[in-house]
Amino acid sequence: MVIEWLKFKVPQETWEQFIQRDQEVWTAGLKSCDGFLGKEVWVDPVENEVVMLIRWETREKWKSVPQSTIDELDAKMGDLQIAIAESREYQVRKFLH
Repeated sequence: MVIEWLKFKVPQETWEQFIQRDQEVWTAGLKSCDGFLGKEVWVDPVENEVVMLIRWETREKWKSVPQSTIDELDAKMGDLQIAIAESREYQVRKFLH
């Protein structure tokens, strides 16, 4: 499994609208993508940050999402489209006992 980690700087007064629109647009849109496993949203009230953790089966499936799909979903965010402040990628390792 691979984790796509995204951080957004979001003014506190628009958190709820941003998170709701993201759920309606991105989460709903990604559900139809092969390899999408789920998503969590974390909020940091001190730094005014919203962090999204997206789980994918494999890096290949994540990276196979067409750019046209990404552009379409971005556009649907409308006035709540906020640039990604930071992004990371993590590989999940399972340990054998």
